[in-house]
Amino acid sequence: MPRLFLFLTALILVTKGVAQTSHTDQANRVAAQPLTNYFDHLSVEDGLSSNSVMCILQDREGFMWFGTNDGLNKYDGYTFTTLKRDLNDTVHGFQNNQIYHLCEDYKNRLWVATLGGLHEVDKRTGQVTPHPIRASNADKWNYQHSVYEDSQRILWVSTLGGLARYEADLHRFTLYPLPQPEATIKTVFEDPQHRFWVATYEGLYLFDRSTGRFTLIPAPVAAGAAQPTFIAFYLDPQQVLWLGTSTAGKGLFRLDLRRQPWHLEPYNPEGKIISYTFLNSIRTDPKGNLWVATTNGLHRVDPVHNQAFTFLPAPNAPKGISSNFVQTVYYDRSGTLWVGTDNGIDRQAVNMKPFMVHQVRPNSGIANLAENKVVALLPDAKEHFWTSSGFNVYRPAVGTNRTQLLAPEILGSDAQFRNYTQAFLPDGPDGIWLGTWTGLYHFDQKTGHVDLYPSEIPIEYVSRALTGEIWVGGYIVPNSGIASFDPRTHQYKYYKYNPKDPNGLPDQYIHSLLVSQSGDVWVPFRKNGIARLNPRTGSLIHYVAGPRSGLNNNDMQTIYEDRSGVIWVGTQQGGVNRFDARTGRFSALTTRDGLPSNNVVGITNDNAGNLWLSTDKGLCRFDLRTKAVRNYQTTNGLPSNDFLRNAVFRQKDRLYFGSLNGIVYFNPDSIRDDTRPFPVYITELKVRDQVRPLNDSVITLEHDENFLSFSFAALTYTQAGQNQYAYQLVGVDKDWAQSGNRHFANYTNLPPGTYVFRVKAANSDGIWNEKGASIRLVIQPPWWATWWAYCLYALLAGGAIWRYIRFYTNRIRQRQELELNRREAEQLKTVDELKTRFFSNITHEFRTPLSLIISPVEKLLQENRFDAPTRQILTLLQRNADQLLRLINQLLDLSKLEANHMAISLMRGEVLEFITQVVEPFRQAAAQKGVTLEYTADGLPQEEQLFDADKWEKILTNLLSNAVKFTSSGGHVTVKLTAASSNVAGAISDVQIQITDTGIGISPENLPHIFDRFYQVDNSRTRAYEGTGIGLALVKELIDLVGGTIRVDSQQTIGTTFVVTLPVKPVLMNDQAPRVILPGTKYDSTNPVVIPESAANQSVGEDQVPLVLIVEDNEELREFLAGELAATYRVLRAIDGETGWQLTQSELPDIVISDIMMPRMDGYELTRLIKTNTDTDHITVVLLTAKAAHTSRIEGLKEGADDYLSKPFHLDELHLRLRNLISHQQKLRDHYRQQFAQPDMPSPINMVGDAFLHRVYKLLEDNLSDPSLDVDWLADQMAMSRKTLYRKIHNLVQLAPNELIRQYRLRKAADLLRAGYHASETAYRVGFKTPSYFTIVFKEFYQKTPTEFAASGLSKA
Repeated sequence: MPRLFLFLTALILVTKGVAQTSHTDQANRVAAQPLTNYFDHLSVEDGLSSNSVMCILQDREGFMWFGTNDGLNKYDGYTFTTLKRDLNDTVHGFQNNQIYHLCEDYKNRLWVATLGGLHEVDKRTGQVTPHPIRASNADKWNYQHSVYEDSQRILWVSTLGGLARYEADLHRFTLYPLPQPEATIKTVFEDPQHRFWVATYEGLYLFDRSTGRFTLIPAPVAAGAAQPTFIAFYLDPQQVLWLGTSTAGKGLFRLDLRRQPWHLEPYNPEGKIISYTFLNSIRTDPKGNLWVATTNGLHRVDPVHNQAFTFLPAPNAPKGISSNFVQTVYYDRSGTLWVGTDNGIDRQAVNMKPFMVHQVRPNSGIANLAENKVVALLPDAKEHFWTSSGFNVYRPAVGTNRTQLLAPEILGSDAQFRNYTQAFLPDGPDGIWLGTWTGLYHFDQKTGHVDLYPSEIPIEYVSRALTGEIWVGGYIVPNSGIASFDPRTHQYKYYKYNPKDPNGLPDQYIHSLLVSQSGDVWVPFRKNGIARLNPRTGSLIHYVAGPRSGLNNNDMQTIYEDRSGVIWVGTQQGGVNRFDARTGRFSALTTRDGLPSNNVVGITNDNAGNLWLSTDKGLCRFDLRTKAVRNYQTTNGLPSNDFLRNAVFRQKDRLYFGSLNGIVYFNPDSIRDDTRPFPVYITELKVRDQVRPLNDSVITLEHDENFLSFSFAALTYTQAGQNQYAYQLVGVDKDWAQSGNRHFANYTNLPPGTYVFRVKAANSDGIWNEKGASIRLVIQPPWWATWWAYCLYALLAGGAIWRYIRFYTNRIRQRQELELNRREAEQLKTVDELKTRFFSNITHEFRTPLSLIISPVEKLLQENRFDAPTRQILTLLQRNADQLLRLINQLLDLSKLEANHMAISLMRGEVLEFITQVVEPFRQAAAQKGVTLEYTADGLPQEEQLFDADKWEKILTNLLSNAVKFTSSGGHVTVKLTAASSNVAGAISDVQIQITDTGIGISPENLPHIFDRFYQVDNSRTRAYEGTGIGLALVKELIDLVGGTIRVDSQQTIGTTFVVTLPVKPVLMNDQAPRVILPGTKYDSTNPVVIPESAANQSVGEDQVPLVLIVEDNEELREFLAGELAATYRVLRAIDGETGWQLTQSELPDIVISDIMMPRMDGYELTRLIKTNTDTDHITVVLLTAKAAHTSRIEGLKEGADDYLSKPFHLDELHLRLRNLISHQQKLRDHYRQQFAQPDMPSPINMVGDAFLHRVYKLLEDNLSDPSLDVDWLADQMAMSRKTLYRKIHNLVQLAPNELIRQYRLRKAADLLRAGYHASETAYRVGFKTPSYFTIVFKEFYQKTPTEFAASGLSKA
């Protein structure tokens, strides 16, 4: 082994030097070779696992397999699938990733020889199974070079340890040691006579498989020299066995199997094959040429002519072979040549379309060089080309195959002028006519003589008539027209463009020219259709696009007449138009008919009658008989897709087209479609994005495996990217779905069922394989939709029906009973709802008559005209009315709690102060009864907390009331307040209140029931203490609502202790909460209300007394209120909300006092209307209602109410609240008036807070210079009546509208005077007609003339 590696290293270094010395010689001869160094390249960037490719095989299905130094690759024309050693599973899979040889046996199994042993590959699943040789020196036996199947279906493995015979079905190896210690087995071959040849590291041997004996077949070598290292076999049809060697300088050997004794003959044509050849390195093509992979490029050997040609990488050939180091070569069944190198895979398909290219400057890239632009072309008899790029003309170089530039001065160019050549016309075997801007040139190729025949028109287009005349034409400013030229007399006959001649040429922009077989001259124009001239009569017919002519486009590009005399016209946007001489009309062929583009620039036809078109998107062949279209582009070998106008020529069996990158010429008969059959396979199935093996023709899936993705491939490797596909999922798709060149399809959310996925494909020439491929899919239903599930459903349904019948019979018997129970339940529910509604309504209804009891009593008590007994009776009446109100409130609270309508309303306040205020009123009652009331508080800081004050007051009031009531004279009641617990931050979270009395106590049997509603311990008719059984029930439910607890301990005759724990929260949690109204701050009914002095003692005008509107549906209460308020206010009455709204709009009162629960319109709606209407939004609204709940109060305030009082109310409180509201209104009016009287205050328009006043001020500000501005104008602008405007403004500022206008003018004048304006200018600016009148009014208001005011800088009137 060390000798082998040292030898190979030295050999590679030597052969690399040989490659470098021979490269120049090979490069100089590239142009002379008929085969092009043009390959498609595949590498690791395309998915190959390694660029070092050692062996290639096409399997029976058509897939390509590539063995590399790093795994096995399967290729379908698009994707490589790689099989490698799995490091996580060393038992299965490849034992070594270096793949040296591939073999497909008779059972379609793929065998792989690696440096880690023999492996079997399942081609469908990709599963790899190792078949190791287990023997002494197993590492050598598993170091394998090749695997071969003989005619007896036995596998033979060439290894470093010898030759191994493997019977795969029996899993049995038979080992044959090396014939010589250094004669490592490289490969084997069985000839048609079943002789078995063995190539070794030291010579060629004939192996007898029956005896296991090796016989050396010596090669002619120098005496004492070692035998060559044979490494590859190939048997040609003449029974000549070709052998490749890896011995430097030996090249190839051949052995004629038809002659004996055996004679190994060295073969090295022209001495070129001197480098190292590889395993799998000899193949033959259909023409009999040998292809040999070596370390010095790819050799093509012609054994008939004994010639060899080497393909080597070239810097100017980007599509050339990619490496000198060619390791394997392979021909597939379609004739594609595959070359494996150390730089990937090079592929050369059979050229079915041999387009040839001529370029002045050879260019294998995509750049368009100026020299290669072809606007005119002409091949001579030897197929040497004349070409014109416009300003330069190139002619064949004498004695060579190259072209040379024709000196520009020959064609009249000089330093100031460059002539332009756009047309060639042959003249006999040696003459050529050149059409230029200055005229016709005649060039004699034999003599090199040039003659010029100047023309009055530019010659861009030429056409020869059957009579021999040459017709020319063109357009260069300012000359345009056509002419006939007689080659014998050298005279022109002109037909120039004359816009004034209606019978002449219709346009100057000539784009082509043609003399038809009939002698007519056809002249296409750039934008104006085409003209037809009869030279004999001089008549001219003009065809333009339209229904009359049938021409579909006026922009002409080229014109052509075929052998049958049919005129074809190429257009820029209308494709090609055909002229029918019989009808005189045109018909068109466009992209709808298959043309690659509608811009047709050149037309000709071939011997078969096909029409050939050049466009800006390649060439097109149109079969006039079958209408079949074939398009050809750069992918088919064209140098460019952009062809030039009129650059087309036909000569014998060749067609020539000029492009931006050279001339394309070809024999149309050689351009054939690829009709070779090819298979189509479904290569991959993904289920929910996971690959599913295609092990069978039927794939069964679960119900949730219904997101499928199919990949498929047509195994034709010639321009695989242009293969076309169509697929159909039978059961979903009604027809074939055309996929273009996309080789995958996706389906989502398929329902359970049976489907067949079918795919068919077409190769790059559009030849379809209609058989295609298919696979059957069965998506199983879920278990609940299977047949046995449906059987179970049927059984269950039958059982259910039986049970239902039985149930129904029982139900009929029970129906009457159930109906009775239902009605009873509904009645109970109705009674319960009626009870709840009754409690709610009756408590509300009690409040109004209580108001008519409590308020008059309070009024009488405030008067001093009653004696003591009478006042005692009134006090008794007041006390019992208050007790009745408390009972009503408790009933209402119970009703709300039962209906879940009572919410928690947190307020902010000091707990210690609040409880103190609750406890203090009970001291007088306790003292009157002879009971001592003690109150202590410990551990409570004097800081604000959040708690529900309303519910706390009700809880404590009931508990204290019971404690005082059930404690006899001489007893004690103790209230103790402590902090129950604190949170992590040290803040108090609970408060504990302990109320202890020395009363009668509660027996143990009654103690569990004391919190039940309407429960009383003493229920006898002779009970000592009154009660309703509501108080403690309400206490318990309120405590539960706020999240507290209550505990009671009691012993009869000793006393009772209630321990209540109530939660509190820090103020930071809700700093917007309202403050607590302390129980001790309520209005004292014993103190008489003080009537406002302005209303009681002062003599004021009637319209200055505030106007109050009372809206109340209870007549007695309404009249009571009216009578009470009449002494202080002017009073209006309304019986409901709707009447109240009408009076509010018409009378604009200062205050509206309204109930909430009224017919037709409630108080909430009335408040909303008042506060959202511009005319009334200034009016104060006070809600006086029996709805005393906190939620009702919040709702009223949200609607805009200014104050809220609940019934029954205290008259003195009502008077004080009204007085405060009136006072606030008056202060606001005074403030608004002072803005006019005191000029040092900010401008009224900038400081007013009322939206109505701001709008009035804005109108005055914008129109102040108008002297005619008056009250009527202002009322019109504000969209209200004069009366309403007066009342509105008077209520807001206590000024009449005209006075408001006057004072606003004067205040604005004061601002202007202080700003530096003169008195007269100021007068006109603020709307006074004369400065004198302005001075009088200003002095009257500010006590100074305008001039004095401005001079003194007075800031206060």
